Amino acid sequence: MFTTIRFPALPVNHSAFHVIDSHQKAYLLGFLLADGCVMLPRPGICRSVVNLKILAGDISACHMAQEVAGGNLRMMENGYRVIWECNSDEMVSDLITLGITPRKTFTATLRWDLIPAHLHGTVLAGLIDGDGNLRFDKTARRAEVSIASGSTPLRNQLLERFPFFRSVDIAVGENRKSLLHRISVDNNRERLEALLQTVYASLPFRVLERKHHIVDLLWGYLADLDAYDQKMGNVAAMKASGLTHAEVASQLGTSLRPINDRLKAQGIDSRRIVFTEDDHHEMQRLHGQGMSIAQVHRAIGKGTEQAVRHHLHRMGCTQKMKRLLPRHPMADTILMLHRDGHTLSGISKKVGIGVVVVSRVLRHEGIVLVKGSPMKLTLEGVDWAIAELRKGRTLNAVSKDLGVSATLVRFRLKEKASPKPVDGPE
Repeated sequence: MFTTIRFPALPVNHSAFHVIDSHQKAYLLGFLLADGCVMLPRPGICRSVVNLKILAGDISACHMAQEVAGGNLRMMENGYRVIWECNSDEMVSDLITLGITPRKTFTATLRWDLIPAHLHGTVLAGLIDGDGNLRFDKTARRAEVSIASGSTPLRNQLLERFPFFRSVDIAVGENRKSLLHRISVDNNRERLEALLQTVYASLPFRVLERKHHIVDLLWGYLADLDAYDQKMGNVAAMKASGLTHAEVASQLGTSLRPINDRLKAQGIDSRRIVFTEDDHHEMQRLHGQGMSIAQVHRAIGKGTEQAVRHHLHRMGCTQKMKRLLPRHPMADTILMLHRDGHTLSGISKKVGIGVVVVSRVLRHEGIVLVKGSPMKLTLEGVDWAIAELRKGRTLNAVSKDLGVSATLVRFRLKEKASPKPVDGPE
């Protein structure tokens, strides 16, 4: 059975919260407002009690409370929780005056007028460490700081005093007291930066290291955003230099959407660019010289490639320029093998070149290879087969070039009343 571990007790400082004049007291006030408890005398308890019961991993907050106000500190529940406790009527009276009352879950409020203005952020730091949640997703680059509370008066105070907060009410039951208020700063950069400056910029200590680690990540997140803004500040100048949206995005290492949004925010919208008559004449001239759409767009220096293609199409410039390919070095060998009656596959095996390349070389030399499916053979294909057979080529070679079976060619030849060809070796 686990034995309760008791730490050395310290003398109680009954006037510890009489005046909130230090960061430690302000922080503890916020933490007690979140997780603390005060109890007035009742049967069995002769003096007022204030205590703080939290997870053992957050024992540093209890150590601070014991240093500031004294009292007892012990670890219980198999080392899972720690409890700081003080018996002091005067301390409880001061805390009630400040707003930490018994049974405060749904009625908690705080006397901000009794706390110096420069310590309000420290009070909020204790409240966030007690009832708050800090999250940062590095992959999605999303940050959030939120506080959950069942007290409507406290929710209203926080929204009034700290304008960077937004509130969402979550109904967790039919009972009116089951309404949970969630006050948060989501991924909004300005409000997140205002919270970090108000709460953590002047905080002289780090109590709960697990939450301050997230705070460090949030500071780094804002620093990355500043560097990103500085980099994105050159978008307009880069666009004015003649670069396209895609080129700007590639150089800055980002997608097109932030580039478009940044240009649109500065009044630059490429979708509204109007091409003049001079632009149209220049497009026609450049396209007539054999330039591609991308080259014409780069020379014009405005709009998008799609817009240039659209305007050229409207002006009738739709035909592509014929591309002149150099003569293949093995063209003569391929032509000789073709005249000898070899099929495309046979030529491909002999010269060591793919069938597609052999077919392209023959087309470039003016030899049209008619192709058809096994179920279809056009009249032009039949005429071509007759001409090739008269040149001395075999039926098998002709049928392979046509892409159909020899039986189909023979059948179509019979239909044309052609003389029956004689099969022979290829």
